[in-house]
Amino acid sequence: MEQRRMDPGAPEAAREQAIAWLARLRAGPSDRDIADFETWYAADPQHADTYDALLDSWDDTALVSRTPFARQPRLAAGPSWWKAAAAVAAVLLLFVAGGLVLTGTGRHNVASQTMLASRVGEIRTFTLEDGSRVTLDTNSVVQVRFDGEQRRLQLERGRARFEVAHDTRRPFVVVAGSGEVVAHGTVFDVDLRQSKTLVVLLQGSVEVRRTAAAGMPATSTMLRPGQQLALSGGRATAAPIAIKVPETRWPSGMLSFDDAPLADVVASANRYSRTQIVLRDPASGERRFTGTFKAREPAQLAEMIGSMFHLSVERDEADNLVLEPDK
Repeated sequence: MEQRRMDPGAPEAAREQAIAWLARLRAGPSDRDIADFETWYAADPQHADTYDALLDSWDDTALVSRTPFARQPRLAAGPSWWKAAAAVAAVLLLFVAGGLVLTGTGRHNVASQTMLASRVGEIRTFTLEDGSRVTLDTNSVVQVRFDGEQRRLQLERGRARFEVAHDTRRPFVVVAGSGEVVAHGTVFDVDLRQSKTLVVLLQGSVEVRRTAAAGMPATSTMLRPGQQLALSGGRATAAPIAIKVPETRWPSGMLSFDDAPLADVVASANRYSRTQIVLRDPASGERRFTGTFKAREPAQLAEMIGSMFHLSVERDEADNLVLEPDK
């Protein structure tokens, strides 16, 4: 992923707020903090751009997770906002130092926490401090907390792919909805877009645990590559089924479907754009669609659907793309 740099021309208030949010989120946010951050992040594209650039630069210079003083000369020579970032780094180091835990072996383990987010229409890949990679689908949020005993991530919203670096000492746990996924070195997707949690295993092996709730017992299921498992809060855990390979290609920015209901295709595409595709006739949603398209080009998809199913395409007053039967 191309690394961005914070725009020196960005409003001073946005820069200061982004730095403050990064410090707050890495210090251990409350649920209210997370909700307030999401509101701030989505309120203005400038907020999102400024925070994303700061997060990229922060990870690139490794102020907290690696040697914090190695790049200080570079910071001192940079724009003035870096001085503020360096000051926040010192504060973060104090927060981290306060979280040191003495293990039975006499080793100190540093707990670190941060939040990863993507905007509507954006697919982003992050490299974590252990070498694992997390790719966020559009409009997704993941909290990351590492300590000396566990690598724990919480999928708050959306979908993510996890490419896990092997570490026998610290399990890699992803919590989502009513379940959690435990892995060591593997590649898998977790999807929290609907009323269920969907786990899709591409490589390696994972254990999918469902917590006991609403009268349903706790369960544990091992997946093999090529399998997926859905967890629903109010239903018993079903058996794993084979994945649909075309639907695993989303990190490329292309969406593929094979004999899928048109309503599902449109719903998936609409997640990537504020311009929505609308099926005027609900019966059109039952038609079957097979094809591949760019996720962030709704107009192109609307024209494709119109051509395939003899539907006209019109813009409404909200600039949405309305599909209806040809007259």
